[in-house]
Amino acid sequence: MGNMKEQSAIPTTGYIRRYRMAVMLGISVATLDRWVRNGTLPKPTKLGEKITAFDAVEINQWLEKRRNSI
Repeated sequence: MGNMKEQSAIPTTGYIRRYRMAVMLGISVATLDRWVRNGTLPKPTKLGEKITAFDAVEINQWLEKRRNSI
């Protein structure tokens, strides 16, 4: 029960790191990277030399579109 809650708890603002994003979506980091490359998932933002993260607002919009298209 607790695990599912953590998995679906996507913040509404701020940034989400790659590995956290993969956990939240229930996919591997390799799948996450493939989705970004093929345009399925919005591209992350480079926040620093070694920090790349997804914009939570964009991810929530993407999820909403997916929910509405099913």
